[in-house]
Amino acid sequence: MTNIEKKRQLIQELIDVDKWKETLARFIDVLKINIFLVDFEGQVILPPVKDRYGWSFYEKNCLGFDIGQGKANMLDKFEKNGDYWQHDCDGGFQSFAISVNAEYGETIAYLIMGPVNLSKKEDYSFYGEVAKRLGVEVDGLIDMVNEVRIVSHLTMKSILDLLATLAKDIIELKLEKKRLSKVTNDKESFARSLPISEEARDIYATIHLDELLISLLDLALKMTNAECGSIMVLDDKREELTIKVSRGIDEERVQRSRVKLGEGLAGLAAQENSLFVIHGTQGENRIQHLLNRSDIKHSIIMPLSGKRKVLGVLNLHTKKEGNEIEGSIDNLQYLSRLISAAFQSI
Repeated sequence: MTNIEKKRQLIQELIDVDKWKETLARFIDVLKINIFLVDFEGQVILPPVKDRYGWSFYEKNCLGFDIGQGKANMLDKFEKNGDYWQHDCDGGFQSFAISVNAEYGETIAYLIMGPVNLSKKEDYSFYGEVAKRLGVEVDGLIDMVNEVRIVSHLTMKSILDLLATLAKDIIELKLEKKRLSKVTNDKESFARSLPISEEARDIYATIHLDELLISLLDLALKMTNAECGSIMVLDDKREELTIKVSRGIDEERVQRSRVKLGEGLAGLAAQENSLFVIHGTQGENRIQHLLNRSDIKHSIIMPLSGKRKVLGVLNLHTKKEGNEIEGSIDNLQYLSRLISAAFQSI
């Protein structure tokens, strides 16, 4: 079997198209950026989402590659930029590629993300020149431009890091499931072993979800220059929040942390689906009695909401004076939607 044949076989074994479609759909809706999946030769496995987030650029072949033409027209357009690959498209847009690797770092596919605008929208005359080069009407091009999200370089790097982690987790879960299924080739024995295998798979999934949430928490801490934080999850049956992942918090405190809905700042944030930004021991009258830690100078308590329900709470705080933590609220609200999507992604 040739190396290309081996890679194609790995794609068949490791890439569950329905799973990837379901997972990417959540992230596309949150990010407002198109994401699609191609194999190592550039052949499309999952196409871009139609009629949204820059689809018109793909439909009219305005990005410098045709998604239907394979490697010679797509992957070769990308150049390595740090951990990822970047393609600078005509008109000031960018697309990015993230490798999807099997065991031993073998690249079997790529996530393609874009187009995005890493700077700002240009004036009418600029797009007039671009429209001439592309052979399209300038007003139509501007309509297409308005579909594309403007993203800062820092945010884009964070998104790419997140999606790389997500891709790694999905593949490793599939590899683990494959290993578990090889316990025996005997169908009857495998049927008997299935409950154990499924339990092991669930444990493995939990571990990788924790790793993904740690990446997201680290990003939130970086955004706010805070040094301590946690992501809490809500148990609907018990109506109770527990800490799933944390940074800078004593492990003993993490283990004993149980917060009922409506109790404490996190419980109140979850019950009301309300955001709290707190400076020292000063806050709204109704929460004043809860602000008893003078060592914490600034805090953000943000609910993590899915469709019509709260899934958990993001807590961030700093003991440093002068940290304008609320300046990151807009980015954090965007990040909170990614965390909520992560809860449902694996």
